[in-house]
Amino acid sequence: MPNTANEPLRNLEAYRTRLQEAKEQLEHDLDLSRQHSMNLSGGLDEPGSGQPWEHSGHGDHQADEASEVFEREKELGLEQTIKAHLDQVEHALSRIEAGRYGECESCGKPIARPRLEALPEATLCIECKAEEESKLPLGRRDAVQEQSR
Repeated sequence: MPNTANEPLRNLEAYRTRLQEAKEQLEHDLDLSRQHSMNLSGGLDEPGSGQPWEHSGHGDHQADEASEVFEREKELGLEQTIKAHLDQVEHALSRIEAGRYGECESCGKPIARPRLEALPEATLCIECKAEEESKLPLGRRDAVQEQSR
């Protein structure tokens, strides 16, 4: 009998392994991002570039200061994105432990296997995800679609 895309999942070990590997990679990426952020701010013992006591009285160029602020903001945004993805992966792992993995959190129907293969941390079926995204304001919808890829 052929498997259908919406047939209940039986062997969760492959998903658990993929999610655990993703979790480890995201934790590593988060550590690297935090280290990079600390380097941008100068670490624990000294201020980074652009901090008050580094100024020698000659003054930094405004463009240099703007670049430093941009880099810090970019790193903070990256860190937040990694953390959000890590939270999703951890949530999916907890759903495996609870015996609810592969079930849509909104409607309760099974999440299609191809969707889980592409996005193992998915918690909504494609229909509920599309409905959720259609309710978002246009600018926010674009950001969510980028994050879901």
